[in-house]
Amino acid sequence: MAESENVLEFYILIWKNIFCAEYQIKTIRHFCKDPFKIILLDSNCGQFFNESKELHKLCKSENIELLTIPNQYEFPNEGTSIILGHKLNYIFNNIIKERKPKYFAFLDQDMFMFRPFKIIDFLDKYGMWGDVDENGKSKSPTIFKKDMIQSPWYLHPWLSFYKYDFIKNENVDFSPCPNCDTGGSLWDTFISKRNDLNKGDYWFRDNIVMMFPYKEISDAGPDPYKDHYFTYNNKPCYGQLQINNGFIHMLNSHSDLLHPKVSYIKGFLDSAIFTSTNNYTF
Repeated sequence: MAESENVLEFYILIWKNIFCAEYQIKTIRHFCKDPFKIILLDSNCGQFFNESKELHKLCKSENIELLTIPNQYEFPNEGTSIILGHKLNYIFNNIIKERKPKYFAFLDQDMFMFRPFKIIDFLDKYGMWGDVDENGKSKSPTIFKKDMIQSPWYLHPWLSFYKYDFIKNENVDFSPCPNCDTGGSLWDTFISKRNDLNKGDYWFRDNIVMMFPYKEISDAGPDPYKDHYFTYNNKPCYGQLQINNGFIHMLNSHSDLLHPKVSYIKGFLDSAIFTSTNNYTF
């Protein structure tokens, strides 16, 4: 791709979940109002053969570009945040730097767009946009901008957009670090080294809504989060869903269409697409 093309490339890792792949395609196609291209990445690393086969079939039928994360990125003895950091670093260093898209985004496979979305104008002005996360030892006391403190921060890669020129010469690292989730190393490798980044310019956490639709039946979690987990098929399931600036995040995604969280997300997204398509209001 020529560096000058005014296209936003979405890079979405898909790990044994065809529902998420299908609904990322549906929702981005329906709601993204900037020129875009969807790139899905088979993140199964040689495992879950049937799911990889279904993903290839889906991408072929939908004319979606599909790339594959090498098998050596399975890292069976590492935690999920560390594994994800390795995979994102592979994408940035081996794919994005080669393709040089003018704009690119990382989305978690279960972070879905649900309303009309345009971001290129913001990226042209500020270079990046997404969900600000902070070091766990120095978090702002609330999600509201009026309470934001000046402390280490980064854009969590579950929802992050960049202008390539803004970041291409930085030694970025999407790995987690102590007291931070995946992407936490961006503070030391990138953000702290720039004197032109104002945390407040990127803080849109005021718009986050944390939902616990299964709270009345949730009593399966460890203290102090007992009421954050409910039981399904004799297993504890994390019950939170999150609205985040025009996206809905399933959190701890599942692929079983009968799973309560998948059913909730599917109905939510189908309704969003229906009402948008038909200009329908309740």
